Amino acid sequence: MVDRSRTWMAAAILLALLPGLAWGAVGADQPTPAGTEPAQADADDHGVPKPIVWDDVPEPLPPDRRRSESHQDRVDALALYSAGRSLEMRGEFARALRRYQRALRYDPQARGAAAAIVELALRLDRHDEAVRVVLKVPDVGVFQPNHLLTLGAHLIEKGDWQRAVAVYEKLVADRAGAEPTSVDVALALEMGRLYHLVERYDKAAECFGRVREGLDDPEQAGLDAAEQRDLVGKDGVTYRLMGDAFLRAGRFDDALAAFEKLHQVAPNRGLRGYDRARVAFETGNPAGALDELQAYFDERLAGEGVAPYELLSRCLEKLDRQEEIVARLEKLHEADPDNVPLAYALADAFRQAGRFDEAGTLYLALIEKSPTLTAYRSLLAIYRETRRADALLELLNEAASQGVALDLLGGEEQSLVEEGGLIRALLDDVRARLRDDPDGFDHDLLLAVALLALDARDRQTAQELAESALRTDSEGRAERLLTWGLGLLSQAEYGEAAATLQRGLDEGILADDNPVFYYYLAGALEMDGKTDEALVAARKAVDLEPDAPRFASRVAWVLYHGQRRDEAARAYAELIEKFDSDFRSAEVRQVMREARLVMSNIAVLEGKLSEAVEWLEQVLDEFPDDVAALNDLGYLWADENVRLERAHEMIRRAVEGDPENVAYRDSLGWVLYRLGRFDEAVAELEKAAAGDDEPDPVILDHLGDAYRAAGEPEKAADAWQQAAEAFHEAGEAEKAQAVRGKIEK
Repeated sequence: MVDRSRTWMAAAILLALLPGLAWGAVGADQPTPAGTEPAQADADDHGVPKPIVWDDVPEPLPPDRRRSESHQDRVDALALYSAGRSLEMRGEFARALRRYQRALRYDPQARGAAAAIVELALRLDRHDEAVRVVLKVPDVGVFQPNHLLTLGAHLIEKGDWQRAVAVYEKLVADRAGAEPTSVDVALALEMGRLYHLVERYDKAAECFGRVREGLDDPEQAGLDAAEQRDLVGKDGVTYRLMGDAFLRAGRFDDALAAFEKLHQVAPNRGLRGYDRARVAFETGNPAGALDELQAYFDERLAGEGVAPYELLSRCLEKLDRQEEIVARLEKLHEADPDNVPLAYALADAFRQAGRFDEAGTLYLALIEKSPTLTAYRSLLAIYRETRRADALLELLNEAASQGVALDLLGGEEQSLVEEGGLIRALLDDVRARLRDDPDGFDHDLLLAVALLALDARDRQTAQELAESALRTDSEGRAERLLTWGLGLLSQAEYGEAAATLQRGLDEGILADDNPVFYYYLAGALEMDGKTDEALVAARKAVDLEPDAPRFASRVAWVLYHGQRRDEAARAYAELIEKFDSDFRSAEVRQVMREARLVMSNIAVLEGKLSEAVEWLEQVLDEFPDDVAALNDLGYLWADENVRLERAHEMIRRAVEGDPENVAYRDSLGWVLYRLGRFDEAVAELEKAAAGDDEPDPVILDHLGDAYRAAGEPEKAADAWQQAAEAFHEAGEAEKAQAVRGKIEK
């Protein structure tokens, strides 16, 4: 049987050595470069090539003539590309895609591989992988316009505006110089919207300028009547967006013109007054803006939220009449008491003026009328500022009755915990009231305050309040128990978390058919050192929902964390085999990524470095910017003293992605050491060692090596001594002895 891998490698080497052959043209429809046309004189009458006759006897290459690292990467990339082509022709698209992805990583100039990745990824409905490639390759002519349109639409659907802009920018660049059509106007509108969403208003204004030109001269732009209506949108919404972009970009005349067009399409006196007021204010005419704003207030509109009232305040401040703000808002509120945005604006003005009682009264009225988290949080902030523990407790109780107590505290816990005196007063008040009336509080309130006490490190009070919250058989008890268990888990109270969750089962509070519960129970048990019990819980979650990769991954993780590496490796391998072809969600792909990272680590621990490298390569095939995989693979290569230039580039990118990660910083120092850049290595390793209160002994060992190479033996000996002591304390006697051996040399 022919060894195909050797055939691909031979072809790749030949292609790499042929002068003038463009790698990006392999498999592409491109003209043959000048000077490389086949010489007909070298073939017989039937087109069969004649034997090559050497004019001179070729001399052998010098024995020390070796490829550079970049040259070897290029050769490997060509081999991978060739393998991908062969697999694609056989219909093995997923395997072909991986080869193309790796080829592009080894040679970022590989145009053919980049185009092939996008083609295959779209065919396999793996849009995110196609997007990553499109955004990495700067050459706009590599990809088909319809592919770029598809990927842009995919990103818009996901709400990923920033990357959608980047994809569409490539499409626009590819259209440069082409005959303009109605498609270009539609594309300009879409890009204008996207630029507006990402707050790049100058670019949005440029795009909307092209849209306006198309609407002003539809015949020149090739727009029919239906296309014009689509561009303008219902009630002229496009003109509103255009006006806003022009205004924010400082193109005031264009903004005013767009707003006037809007008024012609959909007349609205109040909205027109507000838009004209915005332009007047930005052009330095706050008095004129006040006059224009009055039309909006007269119409008693609420559609623009609090923005018109904020503009009113800014106008008065510009005119040095800020003392009028509250009075003006009060007068407007009296005339339009049902206007909710106006009421919020007035309440905020009261609060900023230090009139907390009036602000609180208005916020409470808003909560009665239409409860929102905004109103609750504003009141919470007032009570925190005024240190009113009693009012804060009443507010939490009211929020609990509306089912939003936990949501309310979600963004405020830390700020409340920092107010130590306020929290103590709140907890004292709750305990006192509970003694007088054990059933006087909503159970969700008690749980919310228990979580606050847990964050404040008042463990006893937290437990007492949680028990009160869980005491009755009221509706929602199961959710409260699970919430409390997760709260304990988040505070590293693993034994208590496991006991709480197990209690839910034992008492029948939690349904025994809920896989989520078993998933968290397994985590708590394993972190508490109970691996066998954790495995029972994890496998129960899998039994209940066998097609969920996240639950299946818990079994493998428990085995890995419990130091049962062989079983963990088998479990992760089974996980990958079962779910690796599932690209329906980002969650599944993250589980596969995590599984490969762990498999690589297991392989390292077992001394199987080639397997460790391959697992990391597979992560990077799919996620080429994954900082963990970039660091780990770069470190493995640096430790083996191979591919050092590539390793340095990869680790540098990892450090840029997570500059506070001391492990990544250690890797960077180590690869610099391997490259012979000792002073730079010392600088990075010193940063790594300083990044932890108790530096990792491996970092200290590396630092000692770098000090010695940089000509600082005393510092080297000190670093090694610290490393040896740390290894000894960790029970790694052999490593400690190896480091001491360096000191003795």
